[in-house]
Amino acid sequence: MSQRRLLMAAASCLVLAAAAGAQAQNAPQNAPSGNAPTIPGTPPAPPAATPDQKKSGDQAPEEQPPTSQPVTGPGAAGQSPQPAPAEGATAPAEGAASPVTPLPPLPPQPAVARTFEDMKIAVLGGLDKVTGRVSTVEIAVGQSGRFGQLTVAARACRKTTPIEEPESAAFLDIVEAKPDDPAAKVFTGWMFASSPALSAMEDPVYDVWVVDCKNPATKAPSSKPQ
Repeated sequence: MSQRRLLMAAASCLVLAAAAGAQAQNAPQNAPSGNAPTIPGTPPAPPAATPDQKKSGDQAPEEQPPTSQPVTGPGAAGQSPQPAPAEGATAPAEGAASPVTPLPPLPPQPAVARTFEDMKIAVLGGLDKVTGRVSTVEIAVGQSGRFGQLTVAARACRKTTPIEEPESAAFLDIVEAKPDDPAAKVFTGWMFASSPALSAMEDPVYDVWVVDCKNPATKAPSSKPQ
């Protein structure tokens, strides 16, 4: 009886071994080797990629055709990104001119004294505001001349040298004598040819200004053939 039991046990072991071998051959190839224990709740591992799937996955993605719209913005080629304005500063409006920094003022030019020469004749201009008549009067220094109801006395007449900026100035005393009123002095002082408004005579009827200062013309004696 003991031998029969041993034979039956050996036969059952062989059957179990054959069943285990058949189960191992029918198991999927991607099953984990070593019969590693599985953790409950863990999702199954994805199946391994086949050679065909690997080849298709290694291919580069299909290139998208370029669009017709131009590329703009800071990333456009040849364009540098604009710096962001500082905090609290207001950005200039589009199309507005950039602020211009004013230049410092020039230093004042020193006044240069001019040299005047005394002349003997004052050339004056006169205007009658009622009739519109303009006249030129030559009065020798130290003498008086008349223009309408005005008596003009030339006390001095001076002119700059030829190498300097031209200027003529005359010191005049002007008296107006009206038929029904006593004579009254209407002006006394220097008048300048380059700036008539600097020292002008104020009169409702007449106006007088300096034109030039000169010396009497001298003529050389003519030589007559003998």
